[in-house]
Amino acid sequence: MTKPEPVNAMTTQPAAITGPAAMDAAQLTPAAAWSRRVRRIGGFIQTAFAAFWLIRASLAIGGRAGDALILASGAAVISVVIYAITNTAGTAPRPAGPQARRIERSVTAATVIQLAVTFVLPVILIAAGHPGWVLPSIAITIGMLELWIDHEVHIPRLRLLGWALIAGPVILAATMSGPALAATTGLGAGVLLLGSAAAGFHDLAGLRRAGQPGPARPHPKTR
Repeated sequence: MTKPEPVNAMTTQPAAITGPAAMDAAQLTPAAAWSRRVRRIGGFIQTAFAAFWLIRASLAIGGRAGDALILASGAAVISVVIYAITNTAGTAPRPAGPQARRIERSVTAATVIQLAVTFVLPVILIAAGHPGWVLPSIAITIGMLELWIDHEVHIPRLRLLGWALIAGPVILAATMSGPALAATTGLGAGVLLLGSAAAGFHDLAGLRRAGQPGPARPHPKTR
C-alpha cells in the first residue's frame, strides 16, 4: 500500500509578525505582563466605577438634563464594554512567577485598602459634619490607588489620572458645595475613568491586531 506523501510544512507560511506586539506574554517582564493585565482587568473595573460616578452626577443634576446624562453615559459605558470584549480577548493572560505574584499581591492589597477606605471614610466625614466632602474624598482615594498601580506596572496614563483625581476634587471641594459639588465631581471622575479604560482597551486592541498573522502565502517555488 502506497504511503501518503508527507505534507510539506513549508508550502505555506504566515506573514511575519514584528514589533513588541509579537512578543509572547511569557517573554515579557512581570511588570510589562501585569501592565497588560491591568489595562484589561483594571479597565473593566474603571468602567464600572465610571458608571457609578456618572450615575451619581446624573442624580445630582436631576430633571431632564440628568435623564439625558444617564442615557448618554449608559450608551458610552456599554460601547466601551462591547469594544473591550470583542477586541482585547487573549491579550492579557495572568502572569506567573515570583515577581509577578509580588506585583499581584501589591496591586490586590492596594485595591482592597482603597475599597475599605471608601466604606469607612464617608462615615467619618458625615460624623464630622462634612457630608459634602464624601464624594471628593472617595475620588481622591481612587487617585491614590491609580498612582500606586502606575508605580508597580509603569502606565504613565494612570499617573496623570491619579493626580487629576487627587487635585481636581480638592479644588472643587474648596470652591463648590452641595449638588453642584456632587455633580461636578461625579461627572469629572466618571469621564476620566471611562476615558482611561477606553484608552487601555485601545492599547490592547492594537497589540492584538499587530500580533495577528496575515493570510497564508504560497512559498516561492525553487527553480
